[in-house]
Amino acid sequence: MKKALIAVSGLIVVGGGLLTYVGGETIDRFNPLVKEKDVYVHTEGKAKPDPEHEGRRFYYVLNGVDESGNENTIKVGVNGKDEFPDNYLKVHVKGKYVYKYEEVQEEKVPEKAKEKLKQ
Repeated sequence: MKKALIAVSGLIVVGGGLLTYVGGETIDRFNPLVKEKDVYVHTEGKAKPDPEHEGRRFYYVLNGVDESGNENTIKVGVNGKDEFPDNYLKVHVKGKYVYKYEEVQEEKVPEKAKEKLKQ
């Protein structure tokens, strides 16, 4: 009985750690260890149709850069494929989960982020 309890406890710890490490949008949303931050992205071209929403919504997969210059890849869902063809967006994220986004002028993008986005 004691060995079974130790084995189950070990599986829970390993499984929880694996979910935290691998994560996804939903895991990141509820994980208290993941910090919220603002990320800046530059959209290019038209958004792709999102198969999860049967083509009624669109998305960009973009390289985001925070104010410190740290990069990460995020998926931003939008309503129209021509909504942000060549713009800068400020995206509020928690890990891979996107809370909200807003269009910003190039002048409002921090210099470190702008340098990385233009590469």
